[in-house]
Amino acid sequence: MTHVFEAFTTLAALSQRTERIELGQLVTCVGYRNVGLLAKEAAGIDVMSGGRLILGLGAGWYEREYRAYGYEYRSDKHRLQLLGEAVEVIPRLWSEDAVSFDGRHVHLDGAYCEPQPLRSPRPPILVGGGGERVTLRIAARHADMTNWQVGLESFVHKSRVLARHCEEIGRDPASIVRTHGPDCLIVDSDAELQEWLGGPDGGHLWGGVDRDDYLRDNLVGTVEQVAEKAQAFLEAGCSEFILWFRDAPSDRSMTAWMEGVVPLLSA
Repeated sequence: MTHVFEAFTTLAALSQRTERIELGQLVTCVGYRNVGLLAKEAAGIDVMSGGRLILGLGAGWYEREYRAYGYEYRSDKHRLQLLGEAVEVIPRLWSEDAVSFDGRHVHLDGAYCEPQPLRSPRPPILVGGGGERVTLRIAARHADMTNWQVGLESFVHKSRVLARHCEEIGRDPASIVRTHGPDCLIVDSDAELQEWLGGPDGGHLWGGVDRDDYLRDNLVGTVEQVAEKAQAFLEAGCSEFILWFRDAPSDRSMTAWMEGVVPLLSA
């Protein structure tokens, strides 16, 4: 069990303790809130932060979490339809005086969202998830950003799928910022990494994760090893990394990333 703060109250607090960093979540399940309320909460964070919100949205996938809090776990089709309607109507709530919408799952009757976000033309919407038939099609139509937590080969493949969906609707795929969200752990030596992977308590990998796959697909290793992996993603079209620092709350890997890895990278 680990401590997890509620996203929007945490962002509200961070908006008052920071000045420049962008604030967002990776990602909010659209099924856990009324869509109008979600748009209102997001607009509030953008205003409180002076226009620094990135709204991360996803269809949701973890059935156990739904059940734990009393949410009905609907079919994949239902959850994806809800995501599609949410990313369609939220920008309207952020820009129009009043919004009426009668979708399969979202119903609004003269809903308004004041104050509207400060960020122009709107806070970026990040769609998380790599489902190729539906999720990436939704992203092609509505997203400003995407996030896939996959290996390099899959990142390249999903980029091609996203580009095909964009071409179908006449959108430039380069207008969508592709991000990657791997684990990041930066160590001084391979011996230190091996100890972390397979320590006396069984190591730090999530259950069922293959060690070789994990090493290949995540930014773990020495500064030089991590820089080489990160550079490959940049060359594949990744614009930003959203890193899960596995030694948090220590700032050791974060500092090594900024001071050691970043200077080795070239766009």
